[in-house]
Amino acid sequence: MGSGGEHEPTRAANPWDWWRGTDELWRWGACVREIWLDDLADDATRRATRERRVAELLRHAREDSKFYRSHYRKVPAGCTDLQAYPPVTRAQLMAHFDDWVADPQLRRRELEAFVRDPSRIAEPYLGKYSVWTSSGTTGVPGIYVQDPEALAIYAALLTMRFEFGPTAPEPWQVAAMPARMALVAATGGHFAGVVWWQRQCRLHPVLASQTQVFSILQPLDALVAGLNAWQPTFVASYPTMLSLLAREQCEGRLKLRPRSLWSGGEALTAADRAAIADGFGCPVLEDYGASECMQIAFGCRHGRLHLNDDWVVLEPIDESGRPVPPGRPSASVLLTNLANRVQPVIRYDLGDSVTIDRSPCPCGQRRPSVQVQGRRDDVLVLDGAAGTPVRLLPLAIETVIEEETGVHRFQLIQTARNALCLRVDAPGARRRSVDGRRAVRALARFLKAQGVGPVDLKLDDCPPEVNPVSGKLRRVRALRSPAPAR
Repeated sequence: MGSGGEHEPTRAANPWDWWRGTDELWRWGACVREIWLDDLADDATRRATRERRVAELLRHAREDSKFYRSHYRKVPAGCTDLQAYPPVTRAQLMAHFDDWVADPQLRRRELEAFVRDPSRIAEPYLGKYSVWTSSGTTGVPGIYVQDPEALAIYAALLTMRFEFGPTAPEPWQVAAMPARMALVAATGGHFAGVVWWQRQCRLHPVLASQTQVFSILQPLDALVAGLNAWQPTFVASYPTMLSLLAREQCEGRLKLRPRSLWSGGEALTAADRAAIADGFGCPVLEDYGASECMQIAFGCRHGRLHLNDDWVVLEPIDESGRPVPPGRPSASVLLTNLANRVQPVIRYDLGDSVTIDRSPCPCGQRRPSVQVQGRRDDVLVLDGAAGTPVRLLPLAIETVIEEETGVHRFQLIQTARNALCLRVDAPGARRRSVDGRRAVRALARFLKAQGVGPVDLKLDDCPPEVNPVSGKLRRVRALRSPAPAR
């Protein structure tokens, strides 16, 4: 899939995909039944089920992952207390990738070649695995492999728990009704959302005929024209993009009548939710997921995110790695994914700041809710060549630099209305200079394609500034308005 053009065609199913779809339908049905029974169970039964799954995952990791076998060597055999096990980071896991995975056929070098090829997005790896990548906000891009059982669990959780709003169809009704869907996303790489979406289209031809994928890298006016032509009833994108589209809708350039909108990939603030919903006149749905685990929490109609605590364990921690009680924001959070066995994610430092809320929710859900403060970059507003403001999505900027130059650790700072400085983190002054110049050229081409006027774009020798607690990086920072005089 390319990064330009008005929209990206969805991939048609082939005969082998029909067989995979039948197999997946069977797996999905079994998982739906399991989740349904868990939702009906009392609290004690649900706790016992989760404890059993934790114990099984720990045993599996120690037996089938060389990395975890070594990492857990000081933990007594048979221990089922999750907090007795040392946490892990993305850098650790990626450095030991071939020993981390539980299938010896998976090799990092071969997977890196696979994800470099955009024509293979959503292609089953080794005939059964889904593979996607994540950005390098912590300095290390991630490669994530999902086994068929995990994919079926994610799909079943989406089916059983996602509340599509009073005016929207339920997920099992979508394929049977004349609805059009649009995914507005970064389409140039094997990113989780695009891989998942295209995979569903491969497996379900009816869904493919109802779906268009639109690239965030195209100019906003081209995107608006494409959406106006397609007229989707369901639009999925990032909060920053939905906010831009809501502005276009309010100002009359975008003319959609969606039943519902889905927001993901970034933190959604209450103010943004209200503005987006008002702009489009329909509910804004939300979930919380990550490349390491697609379905961490699901949104309810009262705006809360409820933890899928039968398949996910979240442990909020402070700066020293100590547990943080409910009601207090954490410095980071440890994630354990109970669904995926081929690449075990156990007490993984996700870097997000979260607050666990165990108070009752008006929706009636017994599961705790989670407030996510995760990383969110800024939308840049620059003067256009035609004299009108041009708004640039941070994820579009990040995708251009990552995909065209391979640079992952960078920071773009707006220092004046049409002035930007770029900081690049690379080993050695020469490498930093070479990578920086390549990134500046790629960024300059992108800005010109977006219709931005003359820009003072400089390369800064200073390293990017990271969050001192999480180690994560805000890669796009907009110009700050001066404080009002007192």
